Amino acid sequence: MLSALPAELLLSIASYLDRYPDTLRLASSCRTFYPLLLPKVFTSLDLVEHRSGHLSHLVHTLAFKPALAQEVRTLRVSHGWRWTSGVRYEQEVILPVLKSILGPDDDLTRRDWELQSGDNDDAWTVLLLALLPNLEDLVLQVDAFSNYTLEWMARIAEQKSLGLIKLRHLTVVCSDVDGGLSSSHFLPILRLPSLQSFCGHMICDGGSSDEEYLEDQQFDAARYVPENVGYSNITHIHLQSSCSRRGFANLIGASKSLKSFTLEHSENPNYADDGVMYVSRYYPPLQRHRETLQTLTLTDERTNNYSAYTNYNYDYFGSFAVFSALKELRLQISHILDWDPTWSNPHEVSNNRFSDVLPLSLESLILDGLEIELTNELAESFEDLFLRRKYRCPNLTYLEVKGNWMHVHQSTEESHATPRPIPALFEEYANFKVRLESLCSAAGVRFRLRDLHIEDIIEENRLCGF
Repeated sequence: MLSALPAELLLSIASYLDRYPDTLRLASSCRTFYPLLLPKVFTSLDLVEHRSGHLSHLVHTLAFKPALAQEVRTLRVSHGWRWTSGVRYEQEVILPVLKSILGPDDDLTRRDWELQSGDNDDAWTVLLLALLPNLEDLVLQVDAFSNYTLEWMARIAEQKSLGLIKLRHLTVVCSDVDGGLSSSHFLPILRLPSLQSFCGHMICDGGSSDEEYLEDQQFDAARYVPENVGYSNITHIHLQSSCSRRGFANLIGASKSLKSFTLEHSENPNYADDGVMYVSRYYPPLQRHRETLQTLTLTDERTNNYSAYTNYNYDYFGSFAVFSALKELRLQISHILDWDPTWSNPHEVSNNRFSDVLPLSLESLILDGLEIELTNELAESFEDLFLRRKYRCPNLTYLEVKGNWMHVHQSTEESHATPRPIPALFEEYANFKVRLESLCSAAGVRFRLRDLHIEDIIEENRLCGF
């Protein structure tokens, strides 16, 4: 019988269950299993995918059994719970926890009423977080009513109190907030002592008024110095569907020693027709981490989707030659070199070459947004790079160039054929591919040219069984 197995073997078997409801069902199936497996159920709680019942019931369980609360290492929580039962509120259990989290300006009566009414999960989320002393990984889906959660996290970070002292990874999803949230909401939270990485979805800096837009246009990134610099231990920042007219200078400047920064840019939802990345404004704050930054991605999220793919403004980021630790770089082609967008001289459309801007430490280079006008200049710049390889990028092992619609257009019949034939590349792209493959092969560098539309055709054929 399964119940007769040694505890170590049973725990090993249970470790193959990825979903905590499955582990809970196994624990509940036998009296022998229950005390052994129940702590494992609470190690990782996904309250986004599995959100039945009210948050208050979980808070009571953990308040009753602190040993279970100490087991929680990972938590995903959302404010959009599906209510299958009413609010549970036992004052003798909740009131001590509530009093322990109140700030100097908090109103006990008001917070107590919020908990009992159940109209807003925000207060219950704070109680839950306060009960988890060993929480390491938090994914928080916020909405327009999440102010108290963010305020509480900021307060305990500022006061360096006992809450969330082991939190290492924080992910905040703001897609339910109209226009996203400004990074200013999270800057104080970055003071949490153990926090190493911050991931944000829809972090949007930049106001919606014309006055704010004009003020941001006049922003001098080179001279700007944040009020608070180097106060956070975070080493990794990853922003998705996010934007900033000021290069997230305060967010980047908060880190004492940044190792990776990723931005997947999206249009500013608060100001119409503002899709510019302002990539050159990221250079000054990132340059402060030139001795520690190992991974950098600055791209537009649309480059991952051929149907939404467009060309982007030419804006030179700056030279990476001083970034002595940089190993992995992904950038738009329109941003990595100092292009002359007027094409006044067809033989010199760029004012520099890769050998001028890439660091010696670079191992992987991914370039997005290949345009047909740039193929010849890019090939020549790569030739210059590889000819001088012993002086520049001696550690480079991978090169990827990505574009869209690089192939001959298909007829209606070809487009609807099953399987759909793979179209040939335009001559300019085909020549570019041959030149780069030859250069990279001779230099021992793996090369990949990607056409997003062709990849989509291949995937469609695969789904159709071809």
